[in-house]
Amino acid sequence: MKIESLREVKAKLSKIVKELPSKRSVVITKNGRPCAVLLPVTEETDLESMLLAQRKDFWQLMDRAHRDGEKKGFTRLEDLPG
Repeated sequence: MKIESLREVKAKLSKIVKELPSKRSVVITKNGRPCAVLLPVTEETDLESMLLAQRKDFWQLMDRAHRDGEKKGFTRLEDLPG
């Protein structure tokens, strides 16, 4: 992971994008605070999952499902027919 100011990213965007596969990600700061992240996208990148993981409502739904499972009783993976 690399950290760059917004000013630097504006000045060197092409170079930063070219280096993304080796740097893995770049955190962009504005006034010294993180404001965005650049991530490399390859053929293996699951964009839908990556975007879904950023949604607060998705995690609220997952938490609710987990609580419901605890109340009603989970089926453990080991207990599933294989």
